[in-house]
Amino acid sequence: MDRNNRMLLLVNAGLFIVIGSIISRLHVLQAWMGVNYEEFAWVLFCFSCGSILSNLIVGRLIPLFGVKRMLMLTMICIIVALISFLEKPAYTTLLGLWMLLSFGFGGSMVVVMSQAGIVQAQQGKSWMSFFQGVSGIGVIGGMGVGLLSNSMLFPIDSHFPLVGLAMLTLFVITIFGYIPYETEQDQEGAKFKLSTPLILLACTNFAVILAISQFLSWSGVMLRDEFQFSDDLATLGSFGFILTETGIRFYGDILSKRFGKIPLLINTGLLTCLFLFSIYLIQHPVWALIGFVCVGLASGTIQPIVFGLSAEQKGSMARNMAFILLFQSIAFLAGPMITGSIAQNVGLFEIYLFCSCVSALIVLLGFSLGRFQKVQIPKP
Repeated sequence: MDRNNRMLLLVNAGLFIVIGSIISRLHVLQAWMGVNYEEFAWVLFCFSCGSILSNLIVGRLIPLFGVKRMLMLTMICIIVALISFLEKPAYTTLLGLWMLLSFGFGGSMVVVMSQAGIVQAQQGKSWMSFFQGVSGIGVIGGMGVGLLSNSMLFPIDSHFPLVGLAMLTLFVITIFGYIPYETEQDQEGAKFKLSTPLILLACTNFAVILAISQFLSWSGVMLRDEFQFSDDLATLGSFGFILTETGIRFYGDILSKRFGKIPLLINTGLLTCLFLFSIYLIQHPVWALIGFVCVGLASGTIQPIVFGLSAEQKGSMARNMAFILLFQSIAFLAGPMITGSIAQNVGLFEIYLFCSCVSALIVLLGFSLGRFQKVQIPKP
């Protein structure tokens, strides 16, 4: 692996360390700001809106300003948003800062994932799963920092600015150390080519993010309220999922070569569906914990396959990735509204039934993709 690829991995890991560190302190942020649940829900809504906005425009701006300038701009957005917490913001200012933070992170993801796609396409390296495995390591590291800060009662107005300074260090390293990969389509500002396979891939990304994000979001609540786990033990489910999801991604490229991307997509989608359904069906604490681990193993390679196939599509790599990530942001936006209603009006276990049904769509979309990619589809 050459130096530039290592720099790209460093940027990728750094971004996810930052976001993992921030996400693990959301409940502390809510208490620090003194806002109620409804007001804090609007903060999370602004995060989704900022991400959607970045997905819509960053891919279009790359041909005009270049890959490196756009990466610098999006990283600056993250830095400014975090350092602004040196003083406790007003509620309306918090909404703006959270949208700026998500715009920066979402835009950085468009740039970084499109760069990874170019590496895979130009250098013949099937490394998208490995690349996202590094993302998972970053999230685990960031959450570790956040959990340590929580246990030490480290104040938000010190933690967030320090994370911003760490991001500034990564920014400086990136300026002097990273040479972006370019494609002729991105340099020439190629028109976005909306194709049926790209739509199917975007819908697959929507389905996996909707299912997994909501499965994960409610895991702690379910273990605490249904099985009377303590707050500390209730994190075991999500921790087991993240560990196995990250671990399997380091083998995802090997599995894709062995079985083929689309056959692997179909079968992992089916396994994800079945494991989620089993949690709903059995409703036992031990099986729930086992189920979290199994869902991580089954679903871990799905999104890397989607990104890998997206990198093979025609047109601008950056705009293709932005389109795929747009559906991801919509899933993050829609998910809490749907599952919140299910939890309130039906029950917590029914969320896992919903996630299982959504995962079944991955299988159907995989078969549809197979027809366009002209690969042999195994019988599940």
